[in-house]
Amino acid sequence: MIGIISPAMNMRIGERSEMPLSEPIFLEQAEEIHEELQKLQPWEIQSLMKVNEKIALRSFLEIQDWKKGEGGGAVFAYDGLVYKNIDAKSLTKEQLQFLNQHVRILSGLYGVLRPLDQIRPYRLEMAVPWKIQDKNLYQFWGRLLADEIFRTGEPVINLASEEYAKAVRKYAEPFDRWIDIDFLTMRKGKLRTIVAWAKMARGQMIRYMSQHQLTDPEELKAFSFHGYEYEESLSSENRFVFVSD
Repeated sequence: MIGIISPAMNMRIGERSEMPLSEPIFLEQAEEIHEELQKLQPWEIQSLMKVNEKIALRSFLEIQDWKKGEGGGAVFAYDGLVYKNIDAKSLTKEQLQFLNQHVRILSGLYGVLRPLDQIRPYRLEMAVPWKIQDKNLYQFWGRLLADEIFRTGEPVINLASEEYAKAVRKYAEPFDRWIDIDFLTMRKGKLRTIVAWAKMARGQMIRYMSQHQLTDPEELKAFSFHGYEYEESLSSENRFVFVSD
Protein backbone atom coordinates (compact mmCIF):
# COMPACT_ATOMS: atom_id res chain seq x y z
CA MET A 1 0.00 0.00 0.00
CA ILE A 2 0.98 3.62 -0.53
CA GLY A 3 0.30 6.28 2.10
CA ILE A 4 -0.09 9.86 0.87
CA ILE A 5 0.41 12.96 3.00
CA SER A 6 0.42 16.71 2.51
CA PRO A 7 3.52 18.88 2.71
CA ALA A 8 4.01 21.37 5.56
CA MET A 9 4.16 25.13 5.07
CA ASN A 10 7.10 25.45 7.45
CA MET A 11 10.41 23.98 6.40
CA ARG A 12 13.90 23.58 7.78
CA ILE A 13 16.79 22.47 5.65
CA GLY A 14 19.58 21.22 7.83
CA GLU A 15 18.66 17.74 8.96
CA ARG A 16 21.11 15.49 7.13
CA SER A 17 20.18 11.92 6.35
CA GLU A 18 22.74 9.15 6.17
CA MET A 19 20.53 7.65 3.49
CA PRO A 20 21.29 8.65 -0.11
CA LEU A 21 18.88 11.25 -1.49
CA SER A 22 17.16 11.01 -4.85
CA GLU A 23 16.02 13.48 -7.49
CA PRO A 24 12.29 14.34 -7.45
CA ILE A 25 10.25 12.47 -10.05
CA PHE A 26 8.78 15.64 -11.55
CA LEU A 27 11.81 17.91 -11.26
CA GLU A 28 11.37 19.16 -14.83
CA GLN A 29 7.84 20.37 -14.06
CA ALA A 30 9.02 21.84 -10.74
CA GLU A 31 11.66 23.87 -12.57
CA GLU A 32 8.98 25.11 -14.98
CA ILE A 33 6.83 26.28 -12.06
CA HIS A 34 9.88 27.83 -10.41
CA GLU A 35 10.68 29.91 -13.49
CA GLU A 36 7.25 31.50 -13.22
CA LEU A 37 7.52 31.97 -9.44
CA GLN A 38 10.74 33.92 -9.95
CA LYS A 39 8.75 36.61 -11.73
CA LEU A 40 6.73 37.39 -8.59
CA GLN A 41 7.63 40.37 -6.42
CA PRO A 42 7.41 40.16 -2.61
CA TRP A 43 4.19 42.17 -2.47
CA GLU A 44 2.61 39.83 -5.04
CA ILE A 45 3.62 36.80 -2.97
CA GLN A 46 2.15 38.45 0.13
CA SER A 47 -1.17 39.01 -1.62
CA LEU A 48 -1.36 35.61 -3.34
CA MET A 49 -0.34 33.51 -0.37
CA LYS A 50 -2.07 35.68 2.24
CA VAL A 51 1.00 35.90 4.47
CA ASN A 52 2.65 38.74 6.33
CA GLU A 53 5.45 40.87 4.90
CA LYS A 54 8.21 38.94 6.69
CA ILE A 55 7.07 35.55 5.37
CA ALA A 56 6.54 36.98 1.88
CA LEU A 57 10.07 38.36 1.79
CA ARG A 58 11.54 35.08 3.02
CA SER A 59 9.54 33.19 0.39
CA PHE A 60 10.77 35.60 -2.30
CA LEU A 61 14.39 35.05 -1.27
CA GLU A 62 13.91 31.26 -1.21
CA ILE A 63 12.47 31.37 -4.71
CA GLN A 64 15.38 33.45 -6.01
CA ASP A 65 17.89 31.15 -4.32
CA TRP A 66 16.22 27.90 -5.39
CA LYS A 67 18.84 25.65 -6.96
CA LYS A 68 18.72 22.18 -8.43
CA GLY A 69 20.68 19.52 -6.56
CA GLU A 70 20.85 21.23 -3.16
CA GLY A 71 18.70 20.97 -0.09
CA GLY A 72 17.57 18.13 2.14
CA GLY A 73 15.44 15.01 2.19
CA ALA A 74 11.74 15.90 2.01
CA VAL A 75 10.67 13.99 5.14
CA PHE A 76 13.36 15.84 7.12
CA ALA A 77 12.79 19.23 5.49
CA TYR A 78 9.08 19.68 6.22
CA ASP A 79 8.44 20.91 9.75
CA GLY A 80 4.77 20.46 10.62
CA LEU A 81 2.84 18.32 13.10
CA VAL A 82 2.58 15.38 10.70
CA TYR A 83 6.35 15.33 10.21
CA LYS A 84 7.17 15.86 13.87
CA ASN A 85 5.11 12.74 14.60
CA ILE A 86 6.71 10.71 11.82
CA ASP A 87 10.02 11.68 13.48
CA ALA A 88 12.00 10.25 10.56
CA LYS A 89 15.37 10.94 12.15
CA SER A 90 14.64 8.31 14.82
CA LEU A 91 13.70 5.58 12.31
CA THR A 92 16.17 2.85 11.46
CA LYS A 93 17.75 2.55 8.03
CA GLU A 94 15.42 -0.34 7.20
CA GLN A 95 12.37 1.63 8.34
CA LEU A 96 13.44 4.66 6.30
CA GLN A 97 13.81 2.48 3.22
CA PHE A 98 10.29 1.17 3.75
CA LEU A 99 9.02 4.73 4.30
CA ASN A 100 10.63 5.79 1.03
CA GLN A 101 8.98 2.95 -0.86
CA HIS A 102 5.51 3.21 0.63
CA VAL A 103 4.86 6.91 1.34
CA ARG A 104 4.38 9.80 -1.08
CA ILE A 105 4.20 13.50 -0.29
CA LEU A 106 1.98 15.64 -2.53
CA SER A 107 3.32 19.11 -3.35
CA GLY A 108 2.19 22.15 -5.31
CA LEU A 109 5.75 22.70 -6.55
CA TYR A 110 7.18 19.18 -6.82
CA GLY A 111 4.01 17.24 -7.59
CA VAL A 112 4.84 13.91 -5.94
CA LEU A 113 7.79 13.39 -3.63
CA ARG A 114 9.36 10.31 -2.12
CA PRO A 115 10.45 10.93 1.49
CA LEU A 116 14.13 10.83 0.54
CA ASP A 117 13.86 13.08 -2.50
CA GLN A 118 16.10 16.13 -2.23
CA ILE A 119 14.21 19.42 -2.10
CA ARG A 120 14.85 23.11 -1.52
CA PRO A 121 12.84 25.41 0.79
CA TYR A 122 9.71 26.85 -0.83
CA ARG A 123 6.20 27.98 -0.01
CA LEU A 124 3.50 27.12 -2.54
CA GLU A 125 0.18 25.63 -1.55
CA MET A 126 -1.73 23.63 -4.14
CA ALA A 127 -4.83 25.83 -3.83
CA VAL A 128 -3.03 29.18 -4.20
CA PRO A 129 -4.98 31.38 -6.69
CA TRP A 130 -2.08 31.71 -9.13
CA LYS A 131 -1.74 30.55 -12.71
CA ILE A 132 1.04 29.11 -14.82
CA GLN A 133 0.38 28.87 -18.55
CA ASP A 134 -3.15 30.10 -17.79
CA LYS A 135 -3.72 27.07 -15.55
CA ASN A 136 -4.02 26.83 -11.80
CA LEU A 137 -1.85 24.20 -10.12
CA TYR A 138 -4.58 21.55 -10.17
CA GLN A 139 -4.95 22.03 -13.93
CA PHE A 140 -1.18 22.23 -14.47
CA TRP A 141 -0.59 18.88 -12.79
CA GLY A 142 -3.70 17.29 -14.27
CA ARG A 143 -3.60 13.52 -13.86
CA LEU A 144 0.21 13.29 -13.59
CA LEU A 145 0.04 12.96 -9.80
CA ALA A 146 -2.66 10.29 -9.90
CA ASP A 147 -0.86 8.31 -12.58
CA GLU A 148 2.24 8.20 -10.39
CA ILE A 149 0.38 7.39 -7.15
CA PHE A 150 -1.68 4.58 -8.71
CA ARG A 151 1.16 3.34 -10.94
CA THR A 152 1.97 0.24 -8.84
CA GLY A 153 -1.66 -0.81 -8.42
CA GLU A 154 -1.35 -0.81 -4.62
CA PRO A 155 -4.14 0.45 -2.32
CA VAL A 156 -3.75 4.16 -1.55
CA ILE A 157 -4.11 5.24 2.09
CA ASN A 158 -5.21 8.87 2.12
CA LEU A 159 -3.69 10.76 5.04
CA ALA A 160 -3.50 14.05 3.14
CA SER A 161 -5.66 17.13 3.58
CA GLU A 162 -8.50 17.60 1.11
CA GLU A 163 -6.55 20.41 -0.62
CA TYR A 164 -4.06 17.81 -1.81
CA ALA A 165 -6.11 14.61 -1.82
CA LYS A 166 -8.56 15.97 -4.38
CA ALA A 167 -5.70 16.49 -6.86
CA VAL A 168 -5.41 12.69 -6.99
CA ARG A 169 -8.79 11.26 -5.98
CA LYS A 170 -10.69 12.72 -8.95
CA TYR A 171 -8.60 10.64 -11.36
CA ALA A 172 -9.02 7.31 -9.59
CA GLU A 173 -10.33 4.54 -11.84
CA PRO A 174 -12.94 2.00 -10.65
CA PHE A 175 -10.20 -0.59 -10.16
CA ASP A 176 -8.02 1.75 -8.03
CA ARG A 177 -8.51 1.24 -4.30
CA TRP A 178 -8.58 4.50 -2.35
CA ILE A 179 -9.04 4.47 1.43
CA ASP A 180 -9.77 7.68 3.34
CA ILE A 181 -8.60 7.76 6.95
CA ASP A 182 -10.61 9.89 9.39
CA PHE A 183 -9.67 10.72 12.96
CA LEU A 184 -12.72 11.92 14.89
CA THR A 185 -13.16 13.10 18.47
CA MET A 186 -16.38 13.18 20.46
CA ARG A 187 -17.14 16.77 21.54
CA LYS A 188 -20.49 17.88 22.99
CA GLY A 189 -22.19 14.76 21.73
CA LYS A 190 -20.87 15.06 18.17
CA LEU A 191 -17.92 13.55 16.36
CA ARG A 192 -15.61 16.27 15.11
CA THR A 193 -12.19 16.55 13.54
CA ILE A 194 -9.72 18.26 15.90
CA VAL A 195 -7.24 19.42 13.26
CA ALA A 196 -4.09 19.42 15.39
CA TRP A 197 -4.83 15.98 16.84
CA ALA A 198 -5.71 14.60 13.41
CA LYS A 199 -2.39 15.84 11.99
CA MET A 200 -0.51 14.21 14.84
CA ALA A 201 -2.39 10.95 14.29
CA ARG A 202 -1.64 11.01 10.55
CA GLY A 203 2.06 11.30 11.27
CA GLN A 204 1.88 8.56 13.88
CA MET A 205 0.09 6.24 11.44
CA ILE A 206 2.83 6.77 8.84
CA ARG A 207 5.40 6.02 11.53
CA TYR A 208 3.44 2.91 12.56
CA MET A 209 3.34 1.70 8.95
CA SER A 210 7.10 2.14 8.65
CA GLN A 211 8.05 0.62 11.98
CA HIS A 212 5.93 -2.47 11.39
CA GLN A 213 6.46 -2.51 7.60
CA LEU A 214 2.76 -2.91 6.89
CA THR A 215 1.60 -3.67 3.36
CA ASP A 216 -2.04 -4.67 3.94
CA PRO A 217 -4.61 -1.95 4.76
CA GLU A 218 -6.36 -4.32 7.16
CA GLU A 219 -3.31 -4.17 9.41
CA LEU A 220 -3.94 -0.44 9.97
CA LYS A 221 -7.04 -1.25 12.00
CA ALA A 222 -4.83 -2.21 14.94
CA PHE A 223 -3.37 1.32 15.05
CA SER A 224 -4.09 3.40 18.14
CA PHE A 225 -2.81 6.79 19.28
CA HIS A 226 -3.91 9.47 21.74
CA GLY A 227 -7.14 7.55 22.41
CA TYR A 228 -7.94 7.00 18.74
CA GLU A 229 -9.18 3.47 18.03
CA TYR A 230 -10.63 1.91 14.90
CA GLU A 231 -14.43 2.13 14.89
CA GLU A 232 -15.90 -0.59 12.69
CA SER A 233 -19.49 0.68 12.87
CA LEU A 234 -18.50 3.96 11.19
CA SER A 235 -16.04 2.46 8.72
CA SER A 236 -16.37 0.91 5.29
CA GLU A 237 -14.16 -0.76 2.71
CA ASN A 238 -12.93 2.62 1.49
CA ARG A 239 -13.09 4.63 4.70
CA PHE A 240 -11.41 3.75 7.98
CA VAL A 241 -12.64 5.80 10.93
CA PHE A 242 -10.73 6.11 14.19
CA VAL A 243 -12.55 7.63 17.15
CA SER A 244 -11.31 9.21 20.37
CA ASP A 245 -13.37 10.10 23.42
